[in-house]
Amino acid sequence: MSTTQSELRLASLLDERETVTKLHETVVGSVATNDDKLPTDSQAQQIKSYREKEIALDEEIENLEEDVKRNRRAVESSKAIRRVLAGNTEGIDVDEDGIAYRDFHTYARDVIITRDLKASSAIAQRLGNDAVNAARERLQLAKRTPANTLSSNVPGLQPEQHIAQIFQVIETRRPLVASGFRTTLERGQLTFPKITQRPVVAVQTTEKTEAGNQGMLVTMETATASTYLGGGDLSWQAINWSTPDALDLWFRLAAADYALKTEQDAGEVIQTAAFLNDISTLFGATGTFAEFMTAVTAGMAAVYANSGEIADTLYLAPDRAFYLLGLTSATPAVFANGTLNARTGDGNIASLSVVTSRGLDAGVIAVGLAEHLIVAETAGAPVELRVVEPAIGGVEVGIIGAFEAVVAQDESFALLTAAS
Repeated sequence: MSTTQSELRLASLLDERETVTKLHETVVGSVATNDDKLPTDSQAQQIKSYREKEIALDEEIENLEEDVKRNRRAVESSKAIRRVLAGNTEGIDVDEDGIAYRDFHTYARDVIITRDLKASSAIAQRLGNDAVNAARERLQLAKRTPANTLSSNVPGLQPEQHIAQIFQVIETRRPLVASGFRTTLERGQLTFPKITQRPVVAVQTTEKTEAGNQGMLVTMETATASTYLGGGDLSWQAINWSTPDALDLWFRLAAADYALKTEQDAGEVIQTAAFLNDISTLFGATGTFAEFMTAVTAGMAAVYANSGEIADTLYLAPDRAFYLLGLTSATPAVFANGTLNARTGDGNIASLSVVTSRGLDAGVIAVGLAEHLIVAETAGAPVELRVVEPAIGGVEVGIIGAFEAVVAQDESFALLTAAS
């Protein structure tokens, strides 16, 4: 039942009565603080005013309270009468303070004849307005306890939400390996010629005297390749009931680890060669851009002095690449001197190709000739291996690849930072 205006007015008066009472009590309480314990003229006037207001409010509250009670009794009586009248209708029973439909047919009939204005109007013409109004009243008195259906009641309709995507990084890039001179490894050893002594040319001092007289020496260098192998065993169920495909994911993860290990192999040989030719003033952990460029040119000068060639590549560990990207000073940042890509680490600085690789130890910066890094690897490496095991319902899997990285000439690289 909706709240009537009389009830709203009565609630407002009760609130006002409570407020006036508090103010009245406050003034009465302040009298006790007076020296003679008697109210002042002002206090006496306030007490009188509050008392008169309380009496007026009490009278109106009493009258309204009687009206509200009388109205509620009338409403309840009306409901009782309507319940009795509704109970006389076939298919309906009186149920305490409401009615209950005995069958769905009776309930549906009342809903249909009252559901919209057009239908009510047409039915009213046939059955009469009293019939429509009576149906509307019966629906208002209907006692219904709809059965709740919660999400916990229908777990079979709520399959788990599965995102069939791997979000973790599966990195197979090998920028160091890609930058070097690559060849296919056909056997377990890699051989290549290395010039250890060059002929020299000199000015002849006098006729028929020797000038440049030095033989040419070329040795055969041999490097033994390392074999990288990883294996596992997957059940038939894991392979066929997985999303994403567990077998494909296994090979991808294994290939990513193979890529990391071989990239680190290439990084190790570059760092070893570069360490033999470090510069006198190394680039510090918190150096400026100007100091960085000074170190780069010093490294190029060292490569040129030792090998007679001009370095073409700058090798950066990821942490050093991030540091350089953030340098700002009076000297323009790296973008002003090249096109270094912050996401991939590719680009160039001061005409040098940049290779940013996780294969290098943290803190490493080096310069060198990319073609003097020789990378040999078996064709198609890493090769996927798999053997079906019908007796146990499984598949034995593995990847394998032979890899070797060597530096053709140590003097072709120079280290610009302290060795880690």
